[in-house]
Amino acid sequence: MMAQLLMKTTMKLFKYFFIPKYFFLLTQWLLPTLYTIAVIMISYGAYLGLVSVPADITQGEVFRIIYIHVPLAVLSLLLFLCVSICMLLKRGLHLKMAGVYASACAIVGLLMTALTIVTGMIWAKPTWGVWWVWDARLTSEAILAALYAGFIIVRTHIRPITVADEISGYIAWIGAMNIPLVHYSVNWWFTLHQGASVLQFAQPKMPWIMLYPLIMTGSGFLFLAMGMVIHTVQCSLHSVRVHHNRQDIEAVVERM
Repeated sequence: MMAQLLMKTTMKLFKYFFIPKYFFLLTQWLLPTLYTIAVIMISYGAYLGLVSVPADITQGEVFRIIYIHVPLAVLSLLLFLCVSICMLLKRGLHLKMAGVYASACAIVGLLMTALTIVTGMIWAKPTWGVWWVWDARLTSEAILAALYAGFIIVRTHIRPITVADEISGYIAWIGAMNIPLVHYSVNWWFTLHQGASVLQFAQPKMPWIMLYPLIMTGSGFLFLAMGMVIHTVQCSLHSVRVHHNRQDIEAVVERM
């Protein structure tokens, strides 16, 4: 019984996320829902982080940027993992829509990575006295941004699509190997960047009064990223359909 329910749920999810005709029906209500939840959770978490949470003993008021910087940093890694999974689905199972999702995740991921670097620099100046240092964490994050950009360039400019698939697949897998490098760089090498205080298997080092707003903003940014990825896929399909004189969208996706 449970196996049948799981199979039906999987097939329904596949239909609505990987068949363009049903995907457009899904996005009519899913996008407003995701964006609404994201705005509510980010606003609530930011209010708690900026108003209710006391200043950090060591860093003072500047630590409050953590409620923006850390969710962005997590998403910069998570979205590249999604890029790699989507490319695996496209190359392994020949799911055409997976390539569209991969490109959308890369576009949103590049934005999140760029914002991670910018907010990190804003945090670094009063904390370290410099905007940027080429330590392990910052360098590996910059490499991640370059991989995102390279993936997008390959997907959008190289033809035929089979060549773009092969090259972008290699970039996705290299980026996937870079993810643990980014995360564990503060443990493996000497770095100015502080060690992990939230994303660790042991109990987080942050007190609950500081951690709870971070969970709220982090969850809000997750919903926001999901909405942005789905919105980007929707715009990509619309754009390609218009460019091909409004041909059947499934036929268009077959050539992507």
